[in-house]
Amino acid sequence: MVIKIVGIGMGDTSTMTAQAAQAILDADVLIGAQRMLESAQAARSAAGKDIATELKAISPNAIVSAIESIGDVGCFAILCSGDTGFYSLATSVIRTINERLPRADIELIPGITTVQYFASRLAKPWQSVALASAHGKTCNVLDMVLSHEQVFLLTGGELTPQTIINELAGCGLGFCEVAVGERLSYEDERITTGTAAELVGHGFDSLSAIWISRGQLCDDEVAAYAGFPGIPDDAFIRGTVPMTKRDIRALCTSKMRVANDEVVWDIGAGTGSVSIEAACMQPSARVYAIECKEEGCTLIEQNRVRFGAYNITVVRGRAPEALNGLPAPDVAFIGGSTGGLAQIVDTVLAANRKARIVISAITLETVAQTQALLANLAEHGIIDGYQATQISVATSREAGRYHLMTAENPIFVFEAHGIAAQETDK
Repeated sequence: MVIKIVGIGMGDTSTMTAQAAQAILDADVLIGAQRMLESAQAARSAAGKDIATELKAISPNAIVSAIESIGDVGCFAILCSGDTGFYSLATSVIRTINERLPRADIELIPGITTVQYFASRLAKPWQSVALASAHGKTCNVLDMVLSHEQVFLLTGGELTPQTIINELAGCGLGFCEVAVGERLSYEDERITTGTAAELVGHGFDSLSAIWISRGQLCDDEVAAYAGFPGIPDDAFIRGTVPMTKRDIRALCTSKMRVANDEVVWDIGAGTGSVSIEAACMQPSARVYAIECKEEGCTLIEQNRVRFGAYNITVVRGRAPEALNGLPAPDVAFIGGSTGGLAQIVDTVLAANRKARIVISAITLETVAQTQALLANLAEHGIIDGYQATQISVATSREAGRYHLMTAENPIFVFEAHGIAAQETDK
């Protein structure tokens, strides 16, 4: 039994390769979605070939069941849109064929991909573009745009061109150049271009292609620091609001250990230095900088733009009240509590019992309060113990032809991990 899996290109017969067209002409049975079968039969008709037996099936199991129902009648051609190696049905079909028809002779015939076609229509090279599919898949678009200058996405399902454009414009990336391709290769093909801000409110087919060009994210002055731990203090826009300094910040973010797609609460964010550090090191994270002082919120917004850290959301207000309604945190950094430390920690753990918590303390009173609070939570099995680290930093300064060390105030950094309910109940 010969089974050819054929990438038919964009759908219009003009984008079908000669090899794909020949495979369709040679096939005894055609299998695929209705629009693909129509294109294939049109190609056969144009070549003077009889209409082939066709089976409408789109899922791997349905395709293999269709083959089994006919038996070994010659050559089967399974039709796949685009290319067989780019987010294609071919992968799962091959796996199912190997499981159920192990003796079948499988041949893959590549086709023109949407990204190839769209790149040619936009007159763009695509060797450096980040490729992904949001067609019924989970996709962190903001992470992709922050991590790559050029992004190509296949859309569909809940993530449409419009939701992507709205997200970009809503988080401050409205300057990104966007191209949306609808019904590509067909007579009613439409390509719309503009900035994300300009395209807000436009309507697009959910099954489209979208190309995003963001250009430079941040100032040249800070570009060398973004993404590395320990951003120099003088790289930030500063005011009178306190800031977690470079060496302390490096320790705190190492204890936070922000991973892919995690939610971060930076409570008492000040100038936003910890938020910036976490957001730049992990573009897929969603960072919420909570600050009650208006000057601090303004500074965070300014630094967010300066560093291109558009995955930060500034939350104006005093914790714990300002935390209500935020996505549950995977990790929370508490740099300032304005006297509400216990309530803030309770709110964090109520939102996520397994949250990681990092607390910085400078005064002896705050150190004592934090130690007592965490000891009590550990005693009651709410957190898995805690660790305290005291760090003292001294930095050199010039004094004539000599250098002296200038000491900063010592800082205590506490680290604790919540315990899930089922673990507590054991």
